[in-house]
Order: sequence, then C-alpha cells, then structure tokens
Amino acid sequence: AKDYSNATFTQFNNNRAVIAQRLGDDGYGLTQQDVLTYSFMSAYSGANANSIKLDQFPKIPLPNWRVTYDGLGKLKWAQQFVSQVNLSHAYRSTYSVNSFTGNLTHAESKGTARDINDNFIPKYDIQQVSISEQWGPLLGIDITWKNSLQTRLEIKRDRTVSLSYSNIQVTEVRGEEYVIGVGYRIRNFKLPFGLGAKNSKKKNDLNLKADFSIRNNYTVIRKLIEGLNQPSAGNQTLSIKTSADYVLNERLNLRLFYDQTINEPFVSSSFPTSNTNIGLSLRFTIAQ
Repeated sequence: AKDYSNATFTQFNNNRAVIAQRLGDDGYGLTQQDVLTYSFMSAYSGANANSIKLDQFPKIPLPNWRVTYDGLGKLKWAQQFVSQVNLSHAYRSTYSVNSFTGNLTHAESKGTARDINDNFIPKYDIQQVSISEQWGPLLGIDITWKNSLQTRLEIKRDRTVSLSYSNIQVTEVRGEEYVIGVGYRIRNFKLPFGLGAKNSKKKNDLNLKADFSIRNNYTVIRKLIEGLNQPSAGNQTLSIKTSADYVLNERLNLRLFYDQTINEPFVSSSFPTSNTNIGLSLRFTIAQ
C-alpha cells in the first residue's frame, strides 16, 4: 500500500481546509460530508487536494496492472543453470461506497438547506467510503532449475482504509507478507508394493512442494476530531504448507499433506492460536 505511517492521515486532516475553500467555504465546514470525502480521496489516493476532481462517484477508474517477464531464463549464461525464470508484479485498487441514499431535503431546498452545524446538507447521505489496495505481489520470482528444483519468492502488501461519517474516523487495516516456496519433482518414482500400477514396472513422477510464509496484520483506528491514532488489532501469522502428489494412474491421484498456521497477536486482548492439518487424500477423476 502507498503509506503505512501517520503522514497520510495528517495529510487528510490538512486537506480539509483546501477542499472547503474550493467548494466555497460558507456551508462547507471541516466536518461537512463532501469536504471529508474529497479530503479522504485526495490523501489516500496520493492526489493533490488543489486539483483532484470533485466527484464522489468517478466514472473513469484508474488502471490496475499486472506485469510478468520471463526473458531472464532465455539468456545464454542463465540457460546452463535454469529452465525458466518468471518475474511478476501486480497492483489492484478499489474505491467503494458501501451504501447511500438521496437526501430529500437537499433536493427540495436546491442544495441550500443546512444542518445543526451550519453545513450544507449533502446530495447523498453516505455511511462509509473505502479504498483498498493490493500489491499482489509487489515482487514475485519463480525459478525452475535444470535439476527439477523449483523456488519461489513473493513479497506482498495490502491496505484497506475506510472513512466512517457517523463518528468521523478512519479505520486502516494493513498487511505485509513474505512467501518462500520450494518444490522438487522426482521423476520415475516407484511406490512400494506396486501401488497404483497394473504393471509393477510402471513409474510416475512424485511432486514435492513446501511453502513458508510470514504475514503481519495491523488495524489502526484514527479519530479525526480527537486527533488520536489507536492500534486496535493485529497479529503475526506463520504458515507452513507441505505436500507430496503422486499420480497413481490416469484417474487416481494420491496426495499427502501437512499444514500448520500459528497466530501471535500484537495486542493483549487476543491470545495465540495454532492450527494443524495433516492427512492423506485420494482424488478420483471421472472422464469420458
């Protein structure tokens, strides 16, 4: 996500005066809904408050993207070590209005009616707006080596910020994740006792995989009027996923797996948890 510090929230607070002036000052106080919306959008999208388009429902979305590059594995010096190298990078962002209703008072008074704070009553009564960003991945590297070894590295970032108008506060949920994966294919592997093969000499490949990840999640409540930033939740998640897959025949697949997830909270109101799954699965494919 764009900014994990308090700087963006400070910018949101400072933008209110700029937006109020652009809208016309009188009737647009610092807590008026339109002022809050445009200040929030400009700060958390990285736009300039002096030039951002004043539209709560943008008709043209900003582009998302995904980039994949596999040219490194085609270099001559690399081909003696690797079969394939993929670099990936992706970004996705969503702006959403969770619910809104039209204000009849605004329509009847042609936008001149005011509330108890002497602010103009907005055209729409909005409960909450949110901006969600995901770098998934910020950087991804996937390498297949000549000896059938596969390695993978991913760095991910995400952030969701929500502005609530009822209490004028921003809830920011952010996360960061690091993933390391390895895999290896054992060619012509023969299961003991001739399992899965009509012919005892028949051999298939055994695919081994292991993924290790660490993820940090933080939730911060930022109160605009009080000027407070309060951490409310957060945890560190360690995850281990391993598996071994073997094709017994053209219809039957055997899989052995072990998964473990450990959660360590950052706040005293929560407690550590650990979940472990281990088992053996058989998948039968029905095909014509």
